Amino acid sequence: MTELEIERNALWSGLFCALFGLATALIIFAGERPALFGGLSVGSVASVTGGVSAGLSSAYAFRSLLRQREPWLRRIPAWRQYVAAIGLVLVHVASTVMMILVATHLFQQAFIGLHLDVLAGSLAVSGITGLSAYLALVATARTSAENLSVVLGIYMAAGVLISMLLAEDQGWWQGMFSRLGTAQSGMGSFWTFNTTMIISGLVLISFTEFLTRDLVVLSQTYRCRPNLERYPVIRRLRPRPRVVRWCLIAVSAGIIGVGSVPMNLSLDVHSAFVQLASVAMIILLMGTLVLLPGYPAVFHMMSLSAVGAIWVAYLLWDAWSYYNLTGFELSAVAILFTWISVFIRTTAAMIRDRQEPRSTHGPGARSILRDPAPSAEKPSR
Repeated sequence: MTELEIERNALWSGLFCALFGLATALIIFAGERPALFGGLSVGSVASVTGGVSAGLSSAYAFRSLLRQREPWLRRIPAWRQYVAAIGLVLVHVASTVMMILVATHLFQQAFIGLHLDVLAGSLAVSGITGLSAYLALVATARTSAENLSVVLGIYMAAGVLISMLLAEDQGWWQGMFSRLGTAQSGMGSFWTFNTTMIISGLVLISFTEFLTRDLVVLSQTYRCRPNLERYPVIRRLRPRPRVVRWCLIAVSAGIIGVGSVPMNLSLDVHSAFVQLASVAMIILLMGTLVLLPGYPAVFHMMSLSAVGAIWVAYLLWDAWSYYNLTGFELSAVAILFTWISVFIRTTAAMIRDRQEPRSTHGPGARSILRDPAPSAEKPSR
C-alpha cells in the first residue's frame, strides 16, 4: 500500500462524502436560514454528516488499506481485529463531532446573529463533511502506535476539558474527577465524560495491538549486552510483550469501567475499576527492568522515578493535605501520560534503528519489520 494510493482513496472518499453532505443539507435547510450553531444549524447537521462520513471512511481504511499496510493485523484473531477497528472508528467519529461542534460554536460567538441562506449553509456542511471523511481515512490508513498515542491523548484531554466546561456543578473539582460523570453535574457533562472514558479505553486497546507488535519485533532480535552476560539472572531475561499487553488491557478495562459505572451508580464498583487501572500501571512501571530488557538505562530510571513521583503526589494529598483528591488525580494522570509518551517514543526510536541497519551490516541488510512471522508472540512466554 503506497502513500499515493492512500491519498487517492482519501480524495475519492472526501468527494463522495462532500456530495452526501451537500444533498443532506439541501433537503434539511429547504426554506430555512440556518445559523452556524444551535438548533437546526450548520454545526448540528455537519456534526451528523461529518461523524457518519468519518466513521465510514475510517472503517473502510481499516478494512482495505491498513490491513494491507500492516500485514500482521490479518494474522491476529478476528475478534481482536474487530475490537481494534471499533476503537479506531469511534475515536475518529467522536473527535470529528467534537471538533465540528466546538468550531461552529466559536464561529457563532464571533459572528453573533449570522444566518446563512440555503446554498451557503449547504456548501458549508458539504465542505466540513468532505474534510472529515478525508482526514479520518488518512489518519486510519497511517495508524501506528506513535501517532495513535497522540490521538488518544488529545481526545481524552479535549473530552475531559469539554465535560468540565459543561458541568453545571461548579464545585465539582472540590471532590474528584469522577463527579463529572454523574447526573448531578448535568447531562452534558455526564454524557461527555463517560463517553470519553469508554471510547478512550477502546482506543487504548487498539493502541495496545500496535505497541505489542512493535515489542514482539524487538523481542525477536533482543540480545543481552556483552558487559552484562556474566550475570546469570540478567542473561535469562527476555522481553515480555504479552505481559505488557495484558497490563495495558487491564488499564483499558479500568478506564472503560470508570465510564460505564458512574460513582453515583455504584461507588464500590467504580472504585474497583479505578484500582484495576492503577495496579496495572504500577506493575508496568515497576517491572520495566524485567519486562523490557534492552531499553536504555535512563528509561528504566524514569519508570522508577514515575512511581516515586506518584507516591509523593499521594502524600501531598493524603498525609500533608497540600491539595485535594482532584489535584492528586491531575498529578497522577500527568505523570502517567508523560511516561507513556516517553515509552512510545523510545520504542519507536528502537524500531527505526532496526529498520535502518548501520552501514557496517552491509548494503544488503534487510529490515526485520517488513513481515514478521505469524508466530510473533511466542517469544513473550
